[in-house]
Amino acid sequence: MPTDIEAYREQIRSFIADQGLRLHREGVRVPRDSDEERTIRGWLRSLYEAGYLGAGWPPGWGGRPGHLPVHDLALMEELIRGDAYRPLDQVMLASHAIIAFGTEKQKQELLPRIRSAEHIWCQLFSEPDAGSDLAALRTRAEPDGDGFLVTGQKIWSTDAQWADMGMLVARTDPAVERHAGITAFVVPMNLPGIEVRPIREMTGFAEFCEVFLDGVRLGPEHVLGDVNGGWKVLTSGLASERAFVGANAVQLDRMFSDLISLATAARQPDGTTALEHEDVQAHLATALARVEEVKLIVRDTVDRILDDNEHPSDGPVAKLAYTETNVALTELAMQLITSSTSIDDDGLEIADRWYHNYLWGRALTISGGASEIIRGIIGRQLLHLPRA
Repeated sequence: MPTDIEAYREQIRSFIADQGLRLHREGVRVPRDSDEERTIRGWLRSLYEAGYLGAGWPPGWGGRPGHLPVHDLALMEELIRGDAYRPLDQVMLASHAIIAFGTEKQKQELLPRIRSAEHIWCQLFSEPDAGSDLAALRTRAEPDGDGFLVTGQKIWSTDAQWADMGMLVARTDPAVERHAGITAFVVPMNLPGIEVRPIREMTGFAEFCEVFLDGVRLGPEHVLGDVNGGWKVLTSGLASERAFVGANAVQLDRMFSDLISLATAARQPDGTTALEHEDVQAHLATALARVEEVKLIVRDTVDRILDDNEHPSDGPVAKLAYTETNVALTELAMQLITSSTSIDDDGLEIADRWYHNYLWGRALTISGGASEIIRGIIGRQLLHLPRA
């Protein structure tokens, strides 16, 4: 593995150019048919076989000598820049949790199937009445012989409709403090009692799902980590995603470039382009300042994470800065589109992309912790404000 990160990036760019599977829409990873599902699984498998995914795993499970977290960040950034289909966050989260907390048998059975893309994973975390407050979950896993019977409902489970496995958290002891008494499980999605209902979004796609669990029987082999120790599994896995927050920031440069192109293509009633107007120039200057600000915040966050010197609020600050700026850019794009009398042919494809981004952007302010929850975390952990 190259120690020179730029050389590593160039390797990835070449790989994407040769084999990359392009996203047909930002935020849409659900295969449209069985042929595309096979193609996606093949692409994910090729990333593992080439050593780009799973390079940080222990050597006995396919890891590569000399791997550093910054290599993972470089991979994600280049996949985004190349419009390539990105590995599912849930796959990376699942592998992290299995490596850190799984039994030897679980590792032997599950990790090879992740590498081969035989198993696609989904998260069974969020619930209708809990939202981003995962400790408020109500799904119960009640003792049943040497195992558990699970009953409850999950929501916003990305890609659950084609996932083979799910990582579930459920309450196993309701009598203790709410962060205790939670257990993590690995769950085959074809077990009796599991019903998956895709949620049709306003984008026209259905990436998220509701998942209903009605007396689902799980054995001791499905427990991940310790019984009642699921909060540790959950938070460890979510923390492993923080180093990838920085990858999203590379999209902001492209989005701003698209804004300039859109302002150039959008014609005003007097025949001029939107870009020729001072008020539009001022809005674009403000947008550029926000983009550069977010890039600095995210880069500082990533550096601290990679140096193992992070503050608990670093990830939330970067996440909030990126997602809220993303929404602001989509709103500015909508203003440019709706205030124009026409858009030339070169701008129509860009405008179509902005329509989708506008509808999708709000999802980013919810996934991984709603902005309201994130602000609360920042207030308590960074500003040391009292709870309301």
